[in-house]
Amino acid sequence: MTEVAIETVDLEPQSALVVRRKVALTDFGEALADILPRVFQHIAGAGQQPAGMPFMRYFSMDGVACDIAAGMPVLEPIDGAGDIEQHVLPGGRALTALHVGAYEDVGAVWGQVMERARELGSDAQFGWDVYTNDPGEVAPEERETRVYLPL
Repeated sequence: MTEVAIETVDLEPQSALVVRRKVALTDFGEALADILPRVFQHIAGAGQQPAGMPFMRYFSMDGVACDIAAGMPVLEPIDGAGDIEQHVLPGGRALTALHVGAYEDVGAVWGQVMERARELGSDAQFGWDVYTNDPGEVAPEERETRVYLPL
């Protein structure tokens, strides 16, 4: 396994719009393909553009499915509609690392980040992925996923 550079950063809280749901581990791609275009359209309909790249935040994982919130950051809070709701990505100290490659392989980076958190005395378990480039524009081996784990 290739070791990744893990950094400690200070994050500002970030307003976002998301759809939260429980998703089978094998269905992340399908869920994101449903959620992200709808969130983007809702943001555009409110007269804004996303304030950053799409993300998926994890709240729980049981080995079969995850409770996730997927969406996009916004400059100003926007009212939700239907299953689209307001959300805030937390601020504070966090570990971050960049995974380059297929989305299915990001777990190895998460393992290294979690190990580093334990070394620092943190019992944090759940963070989020930010998809820093468009999977429709780059090959799978060039996809970039930045992982964040609040400490």
